Amino acid sequence: MRTVFWMGILGMFLVMSFNPLFALNLPAGGQGPWGVGITQDAQNLIVANVNSNEVAFIDIPSGTVLAQVVSGQSPKNLVLSGDGSICYVVNSQSNDVSIIDVPSREEVGRIGVTGSPQNLCFTPGGQFLLVANWTPNSVSIIDVTQNTEIGSIATDLSPYGMAILPDGSRALVTNYDSNNVSVIDLALRREVGRIAVGEKPWDIAVTPQGDYVLVVNTKSNSVSMVATGTLQVVREIPVGEWPWYIAISHDGRFAYVTNNTSRSISVIDVAAQAVVKTLDLGFKPWAIVLSGDDSKAFVVNNDEEVITVVDLATE
Repeated sequence: MRTVFWMGILGMFLVMSFNPLFALNLPAGGQGPWGVGITQDAQNLIVANVNSNEVAFIDIPSGTVLAQVVSGQSPKNLVLSGDGSICYVVNSQSNDVSIIDVPSREEVGRIGVTGSPQNLCFTPGGQFLLVANWTPNSVSIIDVTQNTEIGSIATDLSPYGMAILPDGSRALVTNYDSNNVSVIDLALRREVGRIAVGEKPWDIAVTPQGDYVLVVNTKSNSVSMVATGTLQVVREIPVGEWPWYIAISHDGRFAYVTNNTSRSISVIDVAAQAVVKTLDLGFKPWAIVLSGDDSKAFVVNNDEEVITVVDLATE
């Protein structure tokens, strides 16, 4: 009877502990993983580790750390060039951008900016890189053919998240401490408007079709859905507690929002403009990137400082 009792307890433990969402944990390759990206061949993750000042390359199939590239101070977010050969990483404390050659996995240069860089994105065509500077409340313009900052655009307070409309006409930048989004005309290279959203907007993403922009509001626990045609908020979607990052599927059907305090991901049906599912993770999620076929999400796991692979195909 005692044996049966302990077998029953063990069985309950296994059922309660096993979560089919999680395929595996991948190493972050450093301390304090912040931003994460995926190479074009879908074989490697690139992870910016803010506390150890390095950018790690992780082999997805084997979970092996392939390289740990020394960067500037406190690297945060990253973006790949159009052909995937160069990775640009913002270093928030050394006020520069690391240029990392992806094939050789080596830093080949740095570009200084006039501010504390937090995030970055390419304009269509890939000649210019836009960098959000927390201070002095600006967006730097970098010409990547010269690897030089050629100008800056004033925003509201504490810019962070960035998105470019598919037609290349405008950039939208979240301003964390002013609860709005700057609208930047890329031809004029100046701010032409602001969109009021929820409290403490952080991340932002545009649908592949270009009809909506979704803004994550950390303090109001919501996502503002902005119609790009009118630049008006059409829906405020409640999500979990203290959401931070968002990723939109490549077909534009779903948006995945990481809720740090709730330890979950809210799944938004973009057409329905509503949360249709909540994935309970059991850890505090941070940044997120999707695989090319949208079957997996690679999520920065704040609790264990690893990258957790969430299987979306089974959901």
